[in-house]
Amino acid sequence: MTAHFEQTFAAEAATLAALRTAVRDYCAGLACPHELSEQLVLAINEAGMNIIQHGYAGAIGQSFTLRLRCDDDVLTADLLDNGQPACDADLRPRKLDEIRPGGLGVHFMRELLDSMAYVQAPQGFTNCLRLKKRIF
Repeated sequence: MTAHFEQTFAAEAATLAALRTAVRDYCAGLACPHELSEQLVLAINEAGMNIIQHGYAGAIGQSFTLRLRCDDDVLTADLLDNGQPACDADLRPRKLDEIRPGGLGVHFMRELLDSMAYVQAPQGFTNCLRLKKRIF
């Protein structure tokens, strides 16, 4: 099965609701189990928030693109942006015994996904964060 989806979102926290809806709708179209769908929604939402907060540092007028595809029962989500250059070293979660607010998104993403890595961004983008999850 191959199903493709692409949408660009304003890099603003207010658009994360639309991002979550898009992921839920895509997963529903694949007949993805509800619990798995919600895990993907959470992970992709966190990745989008990280682009907004860390990639663009909240700068106004920026955007990011979500591309989804499902091949051989593996859902792949590419999040593409033109924020600060990022690499896999940026995907290290903070230590869980550090008691302070925030900073757990990468930890949750690693727990919810099968893989998460920065890959070569296509032309026109600085970063491509690739998330993968077997859905069946």
